[in-house]
Amino acid sequence: MSKRVLFVDDEQSLLNGIERRLAGSFDLVTASGGAEALAQMDDRNPFAVIVTDMRMPKMDGVQFIKEARSRAPDTVYIMLTGNQDQATAIQALNEGHVFRFLTKPCQSAELVTAVEAGLRQYELVTSEKELLQKTFCGAVSVLTDVLALSHPNIFNRAERIGQYCLALQAELGLGDHWEYKLAAKLGLLGFALLPESDQVNADVGTQLGTSSSEQLRQAAATGQRLIERIPRLSTVARIIGRQPDVDGSAVIQNPRTDEAKANMGATLLRVAMLWDEISRQGLRGTEAVEEVQRSLPRLSLEMAQALLALPVDDSNEESVEVRFCDLREGMVLCEDIVSDNGSMLIRKGRRLTWTIIERLYNSQVPGDRLRSIRVRASTSTVDQLVHA
Repeated sequence: MSKRVLFVDDEQSLLNGIERRLAGSFDLVTASGGAEALAQMDDRNPFAVIVTDMRMPKMDGVQFIKEARSRAPDTVYIMLTGNQDQATAIQALNEGHVFRFLTKPCQSAELVTAVEAGLRQYELVTSEKELLQKTFCGAVSVLTDVLALSHPNIFNRAERIGQYCLALQAELGLGDHWEYKLAAKLGLLGFALLPESDQVNADVGTQLGTSSSEQLRQAAATGQRLIERIPRLSTVARIIGRQPDVDGSAVIQNPRTDEAKANMGATLLRVAMLWDEISRQGLRGTEAVEEVQRSLPRLSLEMAQALLALPVDDSNEESVEVRFCDLREGMVLCEDIVSDNGSMLIRKGRRLTWTIIERLYNSQVPGDRLRSIRVRASTSTVDQLVHA
């Protein structure tokens, strides 16, 4: 658990005393006013607990907490002041949603107890949120795996688009926002409800990332309506619905609102979809970036550079033949898999998950489970199979 604690007070002597008394107990940072504290928050990872004085010049404690909470809504805030007025305490609690209210002078033991309680509260809040995010992401992964079995033409692309989104996030230093990950997984959901003749384009990749594509606009709107019905996924829904209209210019490293997060997520999804189409057409490097810029003339320089930095291929994978019974998660199919009646089960290019492997395994008669199939796998996986 993070023990990062920020103390904010305009009295430097008090901050010096805090550092002497508490620096050994917590990862302690101090700031001599609201503006400096906000700058610290922008430059560093989130603080678990922030302890702030109420009476400060230019920006008082309540004003500071309101601004700080827009940056770090999960942080636990404690108010420390020499003002004994009950109205001040009520204002701090109601307007700033303060966790604890302490009065000066405050004994070290009392202060430590309050900060430790704040740390436990922060752990509780973030643990619940992490569990919720993992639950959502896990459920969506299962959903997209099942959809990939029934709509392989569409959902073969979803995994690649998700990988491009993650890679772009890393290159742009955007942080790990779970909404982006879910939007990438569900970004093609609306295509599954298009007329069957239009669904073919989802696999071919004909202008799906361009603003002139009516299929893209219709599918995005449908996907947004579907996802909006799921509690707490409104931002994900907006990302999916908005991505036909973004221009590629947004690079928001620390989105402070859901609106900003939706704009950044929609930009990632739009660019990743375009990049997938262009890569499948065989374009690479600067030629591929120039093609993206034709569709998105306002594409930011940062995004263009991030695209150029994306790996073209995974050099740590090699093509190998394995038996059906030796298929592993992470392998990529090098050939289509069809059923005995000729219907498509999984198209080549799909990276295997546990759900897909289970489906393939159950669809084979016992004798076929020893049949070989060509896949791409990491060299470490190949070595394990060879020495098994």
